[in-house]
Order: sequence, then structure tokens, then C-alpha cells
Amino acid sequence: MSWATDTETSALPSVATRSQTKIALAALRPWWSEQVDRAGLGSEWSHLETALDAVPPSELPATNAAPELVDGYGLGLSYVESLDAHERSEHGRHYTPKSLASQLWRMSRSALGFGVDARPLPGLVRDPACGAGALLVPVLREHLAATADADPTLVLAALPQLVEGIDTDPWAAYIASVVLAAELLPTLARVPPVRRRPLPALARVGDGLDPSLSPAAVWIMNPPYGRQRLSSEQRALFADTLYGHANLYALFLAAASKNVSSRGVVAALVPTSFTSGLYFHRLRDQVSSRTPLRQLAFVQERTGVFGGVLQETCLAVFSTAKSRKATIQRISGGEVSSVAGVPSPRTSRPWLLPRESSDAALAAAGSSMPLTLKDAGWHASTGPLVWNRRRAELHARNAAGRVFVLWAADMDGGLVHRDRSRDSLRFLDIRNEKDRLVNTLTTPAVLVQRTTAPEQTRRLLVAELTQQKLDELGGAIVVENHVNVLRPSTAEPLLSRATLVRVLDSPTFDRLMRCISGSVAVSSYELGSLPLPDASTLAEWNTLTGVALDAAIAKAYRLPEPS
Repeated sequence: MSWATDTETSALPSVATRSQTKIALAALRPWWSEQVDRAGLGSEWSHLETALDAVPPSELPATNAAPELVDGYGLGLSYVESLDAHERSEHGRHYTPKSLASQLWRMSRSALGFGVDARPLPGLVRDPACGAGALLVPVLREHLAATADADPTLVLAALPQLVEGIDTDPWAAYIASVVLAAELLPTLARVPPVRRRPLPALARVGDGLDPSLSPAAVWIMNPPYGRQRLSSEQRALFADTLYGHANLYALFLAAASKNVSSRGVVAALVPTSFTSGLYFHRLRDQVSSRTPLRQLAFVQERTGVFGGVLQETCLAVFSTAKSRKATIQRISGGEVSSVAGVPSPRTSRPWLLPRESSDAALAAAGSSMPLTLKDAGWHASTGPLVWNRRRAELHARNAAGRVFVLWAADMDGGLVHRDRSRDSLRFLDIRNEKDRLVNTLTTPAVLVQRTTAPEQTRRLLVAELTQQKLDELGGAIVVENHVNVLRPSTAEPLLSRATLVRVLDSPTFDRLMRCISGSVAVSSYELGSLPLPDASTLAEWNTLTGVALDAAIAKAYRLPEPS
């Protein structure tokens, strides 16, 4: 059962025909020759075809250019950057920056219990989506350093059982084998000439999600991301972790968590969406029970990690070894700083992970709360109107059969109003009674903007839709898709509507939302999952307003009173 799509498989042989890719591949031979010279080996090892036990997918392009003195990371990066931008985006192909590759291995070795000194690998280390091998380079370097005094022939012979890269792209797998083999040249130079053999290929073409793969002591990866259409057989394989559509990186996390050795480690560079999103709640449940979170480092720079995609990413390390605590760090400008130690999450709910040290107590308190906003009797949903799907039915003027449309811009400043910039698309034609039932809001509610700009100081932008305002707008409105709607799911919710507005508008809850998600988007699922204290505390909040309420909220979440 292969997880590579027909498009991926058929497109791979053609990459060598592209001019930039040809240039990247043509650099392999001269670069290899340079590495051989540096290792002090004879010219007979300069020929890749005989020096390495790997066959390129097709003949390597020739070049007359002198090799640029780049390292193996540079080779891999030049290849990935040469690929068509659509192809990279379509199949989630990206290259791990050198600094993040090194940091992910440092975190992995810490989870393995390694100290300061280099240690031999404890078993197989596998990258199931290795690309050009960036993540395996620091792994291999440590093992070679730790075995520097061992018989070099035995060291080289054992490596295929200790290091494995897998990728669906034949050229990427070949480049990875070349890059990793270059790390072995100094070891090969210590082998007597008569005992030297071609270097092993440590990466291969294959399916990193193949369920028949043997367990590994360490799974280390920067997996492809993006939605994946699954066959019934594939969906059955991950039935316990899938909810809704399948994302490739989540499948790789699930597969690794299921197939890691006892006291093993799973380490990944992934988007942080798995820590809070609705579609990943089963994954959180399974991963946290099999391989609890040990370390997580938020990557502050959001571009350059996933091929120009703007999103929050992290280095996450999980382990089968039982641990009550998880270490949270932040990576900014190449520097790693400590944020906090928090209880390792053991829930399918969104994980509360502080991005700042000052939020450590808040995250810990929230994680122990008995209720959520949903439990307190409030249902969160996303505004139903996707305006560009009904563009022809949106109008500037009101008329019979039309309803006022509320946009995110209409609630800036915490009050529902009419933003003139949206007046050209102000009223929607209601087609029939079913359309009215599905799309109109006819009762008071609490409104929360679904997306905010990165430069905005608040993530929770809240406004109350009162009965008076609803009447002013015609008694019914249609809420656009960039606004979340909170409505009571019971006749007597534990928080009144007015109190809920003030609670969500408090500094504490804005910080709490940042612990749930580093994204500028606020989903209805995350809103409904906001942690709350017990019913008696909420009843007290209903009697308070202003500074007194803010102080009571801060106290419940173990924070100092607002100044």
C-alpha cells in the first residue's frame, strides 16, 4: 500500500529535465570529489558510481563549473529550491534549516538520556520523509564521533542497521545517500586500502508510512504536510487517530508513535496546529497516551521553514519513557531560550502551552480546570456566510427578502456597528425558508472575531449582540465566516451573556487563548474548549463587573491581580 499519489510518482523522473534542478544535480560529482580530497582518499574514490552503493535515478548531468564549497545542507537546499514551486506546495516538500536540524537532534538525544559526551546510537534512527538527509547528518556525526576508536570496518558495516532515510522522491533519496556518505569518508580513510568497500547507501526510495516497517528507537522527521485523500484501507489503518480530513504530517506522527521501540523517541518539526485543532483531537489523545510530550520548542520565525508558508511551527519530542513534565522552549534568531516546565498533556483537548515564561502558571492552572466554555452552556460556531460563494446575492441596498450581513469589521472596538467599508456587500438575498434557518441569527449572542492581524495586541476581539441592536438591524442578521458566534446551549448557562463578554475581554483570557494557539486565527472549537473553573466560581463571576471581575478571573488562574 503506497501513500505516494499518482501525481508524485509520475512527476519524479521529470525533475532532472528542469534547468535549475540540472544545475543542482550536476554539482554532486564535483562536490563529492572535493570531499574525497579533503578526506585524503585516492582518486579512485572520486567516482560516485563505484564509491557509493547507490544508483542515481538517471544519469547525473555534467558540468564544467567549479564546485562551490558548500556543505551537504547546501546541496540539499539547492535541490529542493530548484523544484517547481507548485510541486513543492502540492506535496509539502521542504528542507530543514541546518540550525533546526541540529536542535531537533539535541532535543532527541536529551530525551534519550544522553549526556554531554557523544554516544553511539542505541538502535535504529529513521527519518521516514528524509528529503535530502538534513536531519540525519547530526545523528550520524554523533555516532561517528562516539565510535572514533572502534574498528572503522565494523562501524561502517553496522550503519545500515542504525541509520535509515526513506523518501518517495528518488533524487532526494539519492542526494541524501551522497550527503551522508560524505560524512563517512574520514572513517573510510582509516580502513586499510585492501579492506575498503563501497560506502553503504543510508537512504532509499520507499514509503515512510508503510505499516510493515520495523520499529525504530528514534523517529526523526520534518514530514510533508497538506491534506491527503485516503483509500478505505489507508483510513482504516489510522482510524483511531483520524477525524475529518487527513493531514500528511499527522499521519507520520501517528505512525511513528505506534511504531517506536520501548524507551524510544519521536522527534518532529511540524506546524503547531496538532496541539489545538479539532481535526487533531484524536491524534493528541493517542500520541499523549503512547508517547507523552517531553519537549517542545516554538520556532519564532514563521517563514523559511515550510517553503515560504506563514504558520507557527515547533520542534516536538515525544518519548515512551514516562514523564510528568514537558519542557517548553522558544527559538528566535538561532538562539534557544527556556520558557517553562509544564505538566505533559494527557488529553484530546487543546494543549495549553505557554509561549512566554510569564504564562507558565496560567497554562498550568488552565490545564487543571474542571470545565470548558462548552460545558458551561455555550455553543461556539463559525459564521455561515462564505461571501465569495454568494457574491451575486450580496447587495448594497436593502429590499424585501434581504438580511443585514455582519462582517468582522462591524465589531471593531468591542461594539456591533456598521462599518462603511463593507456597505457594498451589506445585504444578502435569502433564497427560501431553509436558507433562512441555516444562515440567519435571530437571537442575542456573543461575537468573536475569527482572525486577527499579527500586529494586533489582542487575539480575542469580542462584542455583544444585544436584542436592542438585533432589532435595529431588522431582527435577523447573517454572520460572515470571519466571525465566531457564541449562543447558549441551555436555558441557564453558567455564565450570563454579559459576563461572558467581559470574561473573554479580560487580559487573562486573551493570554489563555495564546497558550492554546499561536495562530492569528481563533477557531470555534478552540473557543468552546477554553478552560473554566467550577460552577460556584462562575456564579460568583456573574455578580462582578469591571476591575473586581478581572481580579477574580486572574486569581482563579493563579495570576497576580491586574494593576
